[in-house]
Amino acid sequence: MRKAALHKTGVPTSLPKRSDMVVEQIKSWIADEGLNPGDRLPQEKELMHHFGVSKGTMREALKSLEVQGLIRVSTGPKGGASVASVSLQRSMQLLANYFYFQDLTLRQIYAVRRLLEPELAAAAAEYLTEAELDALEKSVTLCSHPPTDRDMEHRQRLAELDFHDILANACRNEYLAFNCRFMNSLLKNCTVIKKIYSGEAQRASPARVRKLAADGLRAHLALLAAFRARDPARVRTLMLEHIVEAERHMVALEAVVVARFMDERPARRSAAAAE
Repeated sequence: MRKAALHKTGVPTSLPKRSDMVVEQIKSWIADEGLNPGDRLPQEKELMHHFGVSKGTMREALKSLEVQGLIRVSTGPKGGASVASVSLQRSMQLLANYFYFQDLTLRQIYAVRRLLEPELAAAAAEYLTEAELDALEKSVTLCSHPPTDRDMEHRQRLAELDFHDILANACRNEYLAFNCRFMNSLLKNCTVIKKIYSGEAQRASPARVRKLAADGLRAHLALLAAFRARDPARVRTLMLEHIVEAERHMVALEAVVVARFMDERPARRSAAAAE
């Protein structure tokens, strides 16, 4: 058992594990050396000698770095550890793990979406390529046909969120784009719209379901036209109106955020996602 250290207050606190200390030392070494993704770390024996630790401690440290996504470890005669770039999906997974234990609500998500999505859209307007504009149009086209079954309805809801992910991909502000991607991922993976997927809405309020889809389509068509016109001011206004309208529909259809862990695969199979 590790001994406890004392803060100035006299309250005992556990000393960090040796492997955790090595993890932080390796991180500092990677930064100091200016290593990039793909650059190889020294072999295990050299690392053990450099940091003065046992094989077990070094392997535990390397495993921790691998779990964090900071290195990639391969086996075989030419195996070893190399620096890796933390993937977008891994980053969102870890952040979602934090929110799993928080009381996250739909209104909280939309309060932030109202602030960020209009700015994301305006920022992306200048940089959207023809291929990205075509992808936006493809998303709109998929949603323009009346759904023939539950599966098509679900694919249309995902396509509505794909529209926003395309904008995030085009945005040059990575921090803004990451936050918007993460919110979209939560909506895809962790949002359940009770009245649609319980069948209650089709029986009691089919008009509300149709209006959700129709209003989303109308908003995306208007946004697409503004993007093609390279009009960021118009885009910003339209996106704010769209997010406000989408939230109103989601609340009316009793959408809720459920506690759910997110895996590292792209978010594609939520039980019930929509804007």
